[in-house]
Amino acid sequence: MRLFVFSYNRGPFLANCIDSIERLAPEHSLTVVDDASDDPETLAVLARAAKHHTVVTGEALSGHKHGGLYPNMQAAFDTVPDKALFCFLQDDTQLVRPLTGEDEAALHRQFDHAPTLGFISPAFIRQISLKHAVDRDFRFDAALDLWFWHPQRRSTGAYYSDLLIARSDRLRAAGWRFESGESSNNQQAQRHFMRMGRLRVPFAMWLPNGPAFRGKQKSWALRFAERRRRCGLYPLQDLAADVEADLHQGTPPALPVAERCLNARSQHRLPVPWTYDPMQGQRWLKWMDRLATKRQRRRQ
Repeated sequence: MRLFVFSYNRGPFLANCIDSIERLAPEHSLTVVDDASDDPETLAVLARAAKHHTVVTGEALSGHKHGGLYPNMQAAFDTVPDKALFCFLQDDTQLVRPLTGEDEAALHRQFDHAPTLGFISPAFIRQISLKHAVDRDFRFDAALDLWFWHPQRRSTGAYYSDLLIARSDRLRAAGWRFESGESSNNQQAQRHFMRMGRLRVPFAMWLPNGPAFRGKQKSWALRFAERRRRCGLYPLQDLAADVEADLHQGTPPALPVAERCLNARSQHRLPVPWTYDPMQGQRWLKWMDRLATKRQRRRQ
């Protein structure tokens, strides 16, 4: 499988992600696609990575909320050979268990068995996703050995996520091109494919309580939210062997929720559910951040 990591100015996070791949998926190719970082620490990490992996510089688009993420994802997809599996990760994610040949063979079987399967998530389920739902909204398909999410109130994330596993021939047959935004890609995926599959035993996860960018910028509202939540680098421990065995063999299968299965390597206990967006639950700060982003775009 081809692994791609998309990065921008988060050197310690990128180093942690690359380290997890080198430890847990050493036989899989890795390409780091950087969005024109200018932070010296990040540039040093990229230089070290280039000695062993492919490192490319993508679009330097500061006007969009996600910078050049989606053009970079499309450019990465264009390099994948036909009928090849690939996995997209972000610099604020990491692997938490070995990625084996058996995993790759199982993924091919799942795509072959389901002709309308477009995407599979490599990530654990975030407990925050259960806030307005119950476990029965996640339904297990025994034939595919995959979970599927049937949310009651919203569908973004039900068909697509920026953390993804796909097979190039399946996407190209549908004329897929990555659009600017998870919601837009979710709608596109809904038109072409069945719901996004979720692994019985995921191998990757977002780091909890990490910092963020909005269009490569940090408004005062975002900085305030990050300080308030004590955002920082909180790497995850590898998935414990007994937990992995329970996920593989459990009857009925256990829902792989991150906060139930994983632990952060942190000296202080992180609040549960974990936070993945500094603005999460902060309506007035979100409003101020959107206002600052609009002003920034008008100046450009």
